[in-house]
Amino acid sequence: MTLANVAAIVVGASFVYAGVSKLLMGQEWPRAALRLGVPKWLALLVAVFEVVIGLGVVVGDGLRTGFIVAAGALLIAFTALLLWHLRSDSPPPCACFGAGTQRPIGVRDVVRNVMLFVLVVAALGS
Repeated sequence: MTLANVAAIVVGASFVYAGVSKLLMGQEWPRAALRLGVPKWLALLVAVFEVVIGLGVVVGDGLRTGFIVAAGALLIAFTALLLWHLRSDSPPPCACFGAGTQRPIGVRDVVRNVMLFVLVVAALGS
């Protein structure tokens, strides 16, 4: 197994976990997303996209590169949103990985996303 494959599995599994965790939150996820400025309809799509992209990264075969690029694009968008909220004196909770992460947005969330993005770049070698 190559480093690129391991990186892809970690990224894919992270996306699936995050998406499923959000979906398991029921109506609390759209409410948490609304506090981030994300409309309810988009919040539901984000959770589904995370699962689909994550599965595509792990098992996408011929389409894997496209799913990896999509994961990178989503991570950039998520990180931009986190950085926007970090400017606030009182950042809202993220719920980035479901109900278990209902703490205010912090630098650790940005660092996590940057580390995942590094893995996305490494996964592009697969």
